[in-house]
Amino acid sequence: MKSPNPARTHAQRITLFLVFSLVLLCPAAAAGVETESVEAEGSAAIQNNNLAQAREQAISLALRGALEKVLSASVTPQVLATRKSVITDKVYSVTERYILGYRIVREAEQDGAYAVRIAATVDAGSLKGDLRSLGVLGGQGEERTGPGHSINLIVRGSLASHHDFLAFREMLAGMPPIRSVVTRFLSQDRFEMGLESAENPQMVARELSKRRFKGAPLRLLRVEAASIEITIQNQGVPRD
Repeated sequence: MKSPNPARTHAQRITLFLVFSLVLLCPAAAAGVETESVEAEGSAAIQNNNLAQAREQAISLALRGALEKVLSASVTPQVLATRKSVITDKVYSVTERYILGYRIVREAEQDGAYAVRIAATVDAGSLKGDLRSLGVLGGQGEERTGPGHSINLIVRGSLASHHDFLAFREMLAGMPPIRSVVTRFLSQDRFEMGLESAENPQMVARELSKRRFKGAPLRLLRVEAASIEITIQNQGVPRD
């Protein structure tokens, strides 16, 4: 009877170990799950010196931003605007369901806030399946073409309520140049949103200057290469 070759047996064991390790480390890939890897940022104001709470809020915003990036790459801005309430209630409310994993790329305390940047793996397959079930995504999917611009929108001052904040965000999402809106920072006197737009900041700023929110005009404070800063005049007006 021929005895086994020790060298070959050792090599086979190493090969099996590596394959098994890859399955454990990459379960999504091994199962054939459709995933997308994206980076996103989040920032939250530090209230009462509570760093832990601000960090948790910043991570939640970053995870939401990662999900929004994947979603906005699959759904047209027109559908995002018309089905906003459905997406908010059925998808964004369960953001963590679609996050397979994430790691913090960078985190720091700055200007009274805690900011994080994450690299996340999103379960794009489950997301698209749920979007189809909700009637948001067609059978062949939605594709976007053409170049885009990433713009940081800074809004100075405060709104009367969280309801007004959501209404303002929805107004932005419905503007023709805007493809997606991601909340990045929230505080009592300022908030920031990341905009993906088909037009450059100058064109977006021109559109903003024509808008009114609950009767109050939007006033441009600054327009730069990748950012716009505005304020809402007569802030805190009563809701309609």
